[in-house]
Amino acid sequence: MKAPTPWLLLDVGNTAIKWRLADADGLRDPSGVAATGASLCETVKTHEWKAVALSSVAGEMADAALLTALKTIRAVPVWQARAESSCLGVVNRYAQPARMGVDRWLAMLGARHASAGPLCVIDAGTAITLDLVAAQGRHEGGYILPGADLMRRALTADTGQIQVDALDAPTLIPGSDTQTCVNAGGWRAVIGAVQSVLADYPEHRALLTGGLAPVLLEMGLSATHHPHLVMEGLRLWLLQTLDDQGS
Repeated sequence: MKAPTPWLLLDVGNTAIKWRLADADGLRDPSGVAATGASLCETVKTHEWKAVALSSVAGEMADAALLTALKTIRAVPVWQARAESSCLGVVNRYAQPARMGVDRWLAMLGARHASAGPLCVIDAGTAITLDLVAAQGRHEGGYILPGADLMRRALTADTGQIQVDALDAPTLIPGSDTQTCVNAGGWRAVIGAVQSVLADYPEHRALLTGGLAPVLLEMGLSATHHPHLVMEGLRLWLLQTLDDQGS
């Protein structure tokens, strides 16, 4: 029996586009990361998909350009995820739910599906987000802080004497010059902030996702690594949306 035609899931972040095929039963291979919309289209045009599910923090103009390019490959329904007041047992705490970043929302949906009990969902990328979810699924609030490289950029932009073009390898060891001090300071600020939140909420199980997750684990963060939380959340959201609409 021929396998059902999958969906194309897209997670458009600040620096890259992650893609993956999926269906009602779970995430499927292949998957990949593209630097631009053009390179994404070049890669995915060799695969079949029957719908597109989009999670994006890139902005409306970038989203429109990407979807227009995809439609030249295959004209299929497109579903764009947004944060909602509630979905799949998770209740959004925001007074204006749509103002929450969709990647945070989907990560919480994926985390709630992956694990029971109170959770701290950590997404470590360009920025670091932490969201607390009660055992009953209620979002208890969260934190957003800059990643180590955003801290470096802020220092170099707003100070005259600190000029560091790029970070070195992640380390918590004190630096011996401006370059290494900025590097160690940025990483210590990130890991210290995350550990501080976890110390304040010890009953919450930490689930970690995002491109910098392996770095934080290597630096000693105690958390369960779920590399595909946002994609899994997007898949579950699409499944629920299609079910709600009888598709």
